[in-house]
Amino acid sequence: MNRLFLNQHLRNKFGERVQRIPIDTGFLCPNRTNGSGCVFCDSTGSAARWIKPGMNISEQLKRGAGIALRRYKSKKFIAYFQAFTSTAATAEQLEKLYSEVLSFPGMVGMAISTRPDCVSDEVFELIKRYAQKTYIWMELGAQSMREDSLEWIHRGHKVKDFIDAVSRFKSVGIETVGHIIFGLPTETRQQILASFSDFLATGVDGYKIHALHIIKGTELEKMYANKPFKLMSMEEYIDLVKEAVVMTPENVVIHRLTAETEPSRLVAPLWVTEKNEILRRIIGDLDL
Repeated sequence: MNRLFLNQHLRNKFGERVQRIPIDTGFLCPNRTNGSGCVFCDSTGSAARWIKPGMNISEQLKRGAGIALRRYKSKKFIAYFQAFTSTAATAEQLEKLYSEVLSFPGMVGMAISTRPDCVSDEVFELIKRYAQKTYIWMELGAQSMREDSLEWIHRGHKVKDFIDAVSRFKSVGIETVGHIIFGLPTETRQQILASFSDFLATGVDGYKIHALHIIKGTELEKMYANKPFKLMSMEEYIDLVKEAVVMTPENVVIHRLTAETEPSRLVAPLWVTEKNEILRRIIGDLDL
């Protein structure tokens, strides 16, 4: 089965391995500042664990590039604005940030993660301008294409917001990468696959899938303690992801098929720490 994974996609584009450098901009998430935030999110907002409080952008770039060179021999990089909502700033703040990041040696592009409802017109125009001179993809959190699921996770936006955001960026030639969760207790197996089908139908250029899991210090941990709900087994997850991959068009780039969480931060299910085994079984069974 021919499916395109991120590493090969970047190698095709740049002729060698390109490694992402995670960056924490220090920007917050409007869904947290204006409410409780998504139930699965903790106080780190998915920031890389090696990024320490107080590290400026230059320090993060140097540390990340050093790790990429040692581990992967990579000399080309993409700045991955990963933590919280990386467009929750003014266009002026972002332009200064983008200029600093793109001046770093070996930097060939940016991956900008954000909420589909958090890109102002001014920020959109700024990103469009930068996309004319460097490689950019936008990472947009859908999480589900069902309104009841979005309400359950306190997502704070509608399905239409994701559809509109994908269309908006694609209309100016900017790649979009969607995030989606498998295993929400609001969805049956059939509903998960239907949601994924609707997700692909938006025209996303790539995607990241992860299983619903509970991290310490989140609202989800409280919900699970007060009223436990069924969590997906590893077998169920692998089976679903295999079906999702089969549904995936050959031109859609697979960025992630399972998430990673440190055991010290994880409440349940414990199997999500077995990333290598999960990938081995998915990739091996599908002969990817």
